[in-house]
Amino acid sequence: MVISQKFLEKEYAPITYQVGYEKLKEFLIATKADREKFSEIVPPTFPVVYQHVLLAEVLFDPDLNLNLKKLLHGEQEFKYYKPVRVGDTITSKGKIVKIFQKGPHDFVVFHTESENQLQEKVSESIWTFIILGGNENDFTLKEKLSMKFLSLLPENPKEKQAKEAAYSSLIKLCEHNIDLEKPFQDLFFYEKFKNNESVLRVFIDEYMPQVYAGASGDFNTIHLDRDFGKRVGLGSNILHGMATMALGANLVSQDLNPRDLKSYKVRFTGVVKPGDVINFRGKWKDEKNFVFSAKNHLGQEVLSTALVELN
Repeated sequence: MVISQKFLEKEYAPITYQVGYEKLKEFLIATKADREKFSEIVPPTFPVVYQHVLLAEVLFDPDLNLNLKKLLHGEQEFKYYKPVRVGDTITSKGKIVKIFQKGPHDFVVFHTESENQLQEKVSESIWTFIILGGNENDFTLKEKLSMKFLSLLPENPKEKQAKEAAYSSLIKLCEHNIDLEKPFQDLFFYEKFKNNESVLRVFIDEYMPQVYAGASGDFNTIHLDRDFGKRVGLGSNILHGMATMALGANLVSQDLNPRDLKSYKVRFTGVVKPGDVINFRGKWKDEKNFVFSAKNHLGQEVLSTALVELN
């Protein structure tokens, strides 16, 4: 095992966070969430805010020494026990619960628990990180050459055409025009069908990674620096996976009371870039389980096996 098993069960010092109106408002704006429904109770992915210091502790742990250049967020799961409200003081603790290899890749699973000022358990979070090709390995020469080649390529004309078509279609559905040079472009459209299936289409504007970074506390370079994204072969900076997960929560939150949430889990299967149009589609399997997936305007999957479970 490349990442030493001696780090298994390693615990990180508890951190405390007080939930305030301004941070909640900032997060709701960044994730295009319902500001009335979540005016007092925080939305499903808000644990990333009150736990982000813990995440930084494990990701930047000098002893663990994770290869951040090759690290991806593979899966995310939240479990909910008590609603978190504005004014609550949340204390979170975390530890590494799994270290393993699958094929050439290394995996680290980080588990966190949070409780409020009454020492009531409010949530658990399970963060699964993947280090592509193994933590000890740098990019191969072939990978470096491929990334360099991709960084020099102009945008594919067919992909550009598909993006523009999806964007134009969404503008027509929303029945208004927007200025792409301005931030906070709330261009999204929700539709529910008779078979309990629903669809949410969202435009990812140029500023969303920066806005979400400020709201969540995640300022990773891959999300903010377009040139860095090009150098590693992505074509641009990419949206936080947790932001995509938060947008997905908006698909199901139309139908539920926040107090009824039991769990929310997704698998991240692709990157989301500024300028993309993301299509979330899902349905209720039964009264308590909602499943969905998400694809970009090219039909490429970015979220899969997403499940929201109610009490």
